Amino acid sequence: KSCYDTLFLSSTSSPHATLTWKTWAPLSVKFFMWLALQDRCWTSERLARHGLPHSPACVLCDQAPESMQHLLIGWPFSRTVWHDIFSKLRLTVWQEGVQVADGG
Repeated sequence: KSCYDTLFLSSTSSPHATLTWKTWAPLSVKFFMWLALQDRCWTSERLARHGLPHSPACVLCDQAPESMQHLLIGWPFSRTVWHDIFSKLRLTVWQEGVQVADGG
């Protein structure tokens, strides 16, 4: 037991690990969530960091640089999806310190 415990002495844990891996979602969704939270998805931003060819703007909207934050939160379609989800759950949506909607 002490040898097994020693294996984890220098390990680090992610605060998102439980949220990611202990959900009812399919494994492919869990894996994508894990990659997104670790900023390991191959977006234009990551391609640029590695010196690989990339598009200067998001290929879906051509409005902003493509990053995980843009794709999951800033892209107009994803903002619409999040707004619909929050509205159905009757949650308040805050944007830059201003209350946008309360869903009810």
